[in-house]
Amino acid sequence: AAPTSTPTQTPKLKKKHEGLTGVAAYMAQFERGPNLPPTRTLQSTPLTIRKTKAKKRQAKIAQLYAPLIESYRQHQKDSAGEYQNMNCYSTLFVGRLAYEATERKLLREFESFGPVKDIKLVTYKMGEKEGKSRGYAFVEFEQEEDMKRAYRSADGMKIEGKEIVVDVERGHTGVPNWLPRRLGGGLGGTRLGEKSKNIRRSGRFD
Repeated sequence: AAPTSTPTQTPKLKKKHEGLTGVAAYMAQFERGPNLPPTRTLQSTPLTIRKTKAKKRQAKIAQLYAPLIESYRQHQKDSAGEYQNMNCYSTLFVGRLAYEATERKLLREFESFGPVKDIKLVTYKMGEKEGKSRGYAFVEFEQEEDMKRAYRSADGMKIEGKEIVVDVERGHTGVPNWLPRRLGGGLGGTRLGEKSKNIRRSGRFD
């Protein structure tokens, strides 16, 4: 029989680890005294300049809007949920209306959710467009539950070939932190800023 050879094992070498040292030994090499290098000055970039201008502009707008917002908040409290003889808690906001849409057409569409008490189609009060629709309206239902049903179901519905957006009446119902578009608020997503940020889909955005 052939002799069997046992494999030779290579002895493991122990690695020498040098001890870790701090920076105390090198402190003497740092510059000290009056010969220190000048303080680094960060230069403004086009991006930082735009951001600074934007902050100043926002602060100026906030200061300008402050008394108007305070007056609007007081008006909200005084209205107690009523405006122009409409019960705002039973009223639905309807936006993005086709300019051809009429109150009669809105009545036919929304009475499927429940008895409608009143409809106010908002129009221009002066100028060349006087009397023409501004593209939104308020629909008051007899019952608040009917308004809630329309709120859940009518968003994105087509009227005169155009998809609409619906929402609760926020201006006189004490919705916390709500402000209209003219005071820097609103819930629309079509004018958030850059094109990549704007919402282009139909329906409610909140």
